[in-house]
Amino acid sequence: MIDDMVWAFAGLMALIAVYFVWRARVHNDVSKASGDDANAAALEKSISQQLTMAQLEVKLEQAQAEAALLQTQVQESQLKHTQMQAQLGQLSVDNASLQTRLEAQQEAHQLQQQQQQQSQHTFDTYLKQFAESSLKQQAHQLSSQNQDQLGHLLNPLKQQLGDFRKKVDDVYDKDARDRAGLTQQINSLLELNNKLSSDAINLTKALKGDNKAQGNWGEMVLEQVLEQSGLRKDYEYHSQVNLTQTDGKRLQPDVVIHMPENKDVVVDAKVTLVAYEQYQNAEDDAQRSSALADHLASVKAHIKGLSGKSYESAEGVSSLDYVLLFIPIESAYMLALQADSELFVSAMKNNIMLVSPATLLMVLRTIHNIWRYEKQSQNAKQIALQAEEMHKKLVDFVTSMDHVGSHLIRAQDAYDIAHKRLSSGRGNLISRAQKIVNLGGIQPKKALPEALIEKASEEDTDLEP
Repeated sequence: MIDDMVWAFAGLMALIAVYFVWRARVHNDVSKASGDDANAAALEKSISQQLTMAQLEVKLEQAQAEAALLQTQVQESQLKHTQMQAQLGQLSVDNASLQTRLEAQQEAHQLQQQQQQQSQHTFDTYLKQFAESSLKQQAHQLSSQNQDQLGHLLNPLKQQLGDFRKKVDDVYDKDARDRAGLTQQINSLLELNNKLSSDAINLTKALKGDNKAQGNWGEMVLEQVLEQSGLRKDYEYHSQVNLTQTDGKRLQPDVVIHMPENKDVVVDAKVTLVAYEQYQNAEDDAQRSSALADHLASVKAHIKGLSGKSYESAEGVSSLDYVLLFIPIESAYMLALQADSELFVSAMKNNIMLVSPATLLMVLRTIHNIWRYEKQSQNAKQIALQAEEMHKKLVDFVTSMDHVGSHLIRAQDAYDIAHKRLSSGRGNLISRAQKIVNLGGIQPKKALPEALIEKASEEDTDLEP
């Protein structure tokens, strides 16, 4: 078809060329004739019409060629469509066949799963019963073997846990009681001081300058304060301790108070109160001023005397840097400090601390709390030691439990092996026993489970059916 179009186009071009040649010749003839104009015009018009007709014929042939080409393409498309329809029909048939096979396989698979589940359930039930029986027997044997060992491990651990809890409870209970007792003792401190001051004034008036009696009375007040502090005699403190210095000189402090870490506090209560008694009984300001000066001088003299005793150098005592000078009357203590505002600082420079019943009780309560905290610390250490021992026992217990677990695992493995020998593999016991029954060798009163017999028979490929 394309070749026809090419030849038609070539013919058209040739016709056009002939036309132009002819026209040139006619023009020359016309020029020569120069008189026949009408005939020439008519002839030219006729030739133009013929040329137009030739062009139309060429276009018609081109259109016919294109139509033929399109017709061929349509036929080819129809042929391809027919082929695709045929392939689609074949694919539909194949798909239906595959779908039918798939549904059949699914039904067969579901049926097989149901049969397997039923067989597995039957076998699991028997296996569970058999395993429970075997494990109970193994557990009983293991229990008899390990009961004594576990008892030896658990009983001490239980006892240590009980001791640990008891110690912790005791520590907290004691701490609560101490806090309640401290509050009560602080509340009664003012009443005690007032009573001591009143008794001291009356007794000082009665003593009338007897230094020995005053010293004994001061020691008695000191003992009362010590009892109120909560410290225990002959444990946290000792009275009338005989000490010897390195040069052989003997010392006898009224009280030595012990503290943790081998530290001691010395308390001296031998201050004289004659001048203070005179101050209380003075009838005018002159006598009162003179007695006050004597009282202050007496306290300073006692401070100087104590600073020279050097308790810290005595054997058998590890003294702190300060010695407590105890003034048994609160008002006498305050009177001396009011008379000389530098008295307390001056005494401290000589390693002497002035204390009254109130301030001494505060110091002693502080020492008592230090001892309490020290005991709690010791208890905490004991608790830590008990916890460490408990942890060791726990490790031993866990190790023993691991051993028990290992024995149980070995028992399970032994059970699996025995069960395989019983009902699995070629020539298993159940299959052989059933074979004997079938042959008529014996007539058992009890029969084995059918599921177990079937499973054993299926796996026993060594025997005839």
